[in-house]
Amino acid sequence: MRGKIINGLAIASLFLAFFIGQSKSPDANIYKSLEFTKTYKIDKFQINGQQIKAFRDNDFVGTIAVGEAQGYGGPLKVYVLSDTAAQILSVDIGENTETLAYIDRLKRKSFFKQFENKAINSKFLVDNDVEAVSGATLSSVAIANACREASWQVAKNNFSLPLPDLGQQWIFGLREIFATLVFILAFLSVFLKNKKLRNVALAITLVTTGFMFNSSISITQFGRIFLGYIPNIQQHFEWWLLLFGTIAVIFIYGRNIYCHAICPFNTVQILLTKLSGINLSMPRRLNKYLLKTSKVLLWLCLGLILISKNPTISSYEPFAMMFSLEGAGIQWYILPAALFGSLLFSNFFCRYYCPVGAGFNLLVKYRNRSVKSIRKKNEKK
Repeated sequence: MRGKIINGLAIASLFLAFFIGQSKSPDANIYKSLEFTKTYKIDKFQINGQQIKAFRDNDFVGTIAVGEAQGYGGPLKVYVLSDTAAQILSVDIGENTETLAYIDRLKRKSFFKQFENKAINSKFLVDNDVEAVSGATLSSVAIANACREASWQVAKNNFSLPLPDLGQQWIFGLREIFATLVFILAFLSVFLKNKKLRNVALAITLVTTGFMFNSSISITQFGRIFLGYIPNIQQHFEWWLLLFGTIAVIFIYGRNIYCHAICPFNTVQILLTKLSGINLSMPRRLNKYLLKTSKVLLWLCLGLILISKNPTISSYEPFAMMFSLEGAGIQWYILPAALFGSLLFSNFFCRYYCPVGAGFNLLVKYRNRSVKSIRKKNEKK
């Protein structure tokens, strides 16, 4: 009874956090804070529908248009300043929920500079006329898409320029190929109970999902689902496969294949435990309380995400930092602690502190409980 009350209060608090977050309104002074506003010394804005005319000392500078797209952390807005010659003067990112480390990387690599002097009716396609930044590919694609939406508004409404036909753009490269391979191997290893297949899957995912693409599932993805920030499958196939594929397997078969054979950080922990040759047992009473820690952290993270409407705000997991050496705040302390713990205890972080594992395992628990309940009812009939 006590457990049901606690679970009910936890769910109710998440609903409350969601409604608080949805009641917040965006900042109306965003135009004044944009980088190109300072660069071009813009001091006056004239709003005309979805477009904003920008002036400096009453002299016309250009037209600002806004585009939106789904990034790594959720929806983002891009502001494009174009001139009277139908070329882009500057591009800046506005409201967004991207991981700060990814945005910093884009700025360091001068990603936004490549849009300057580009025709406003360009394709804005990654690997075509836009170069993505490695380690921030999803953010690169989203910004390019948002830039296209904004620029094409001006091209169509102000200049009546012809727009290229992009067709249905599916992104399916090495990233997606390796993700599919790992998912299949993980699935087979679980259902065939084959340790060799699992080891192969873990080795491949360490190199690809981990070091090459740094695309582990984090609490951010869970937050996006709760907020309804679902990206399209054509450009985010890996995201759909790893997250919704894992959830589908849980609901159909009641098995968590992601934590078992796909998570690259799990591979790191396994290797560290084997390297040290130590596998201590946690004291029984302490172990009992620590096993609840990941669920509490899951609840806290989701609460912060729902209140802030920002899926990346509570991502404390050391996954991204482990494979890119880029992190923020508490991650600098969590990563070494998690690695040191893995030298002493098997699956230290996954077992006690991972919100992703807690989320997937809760789905497994309630799915299996529901199936068991249905079977009992059918037997009584």
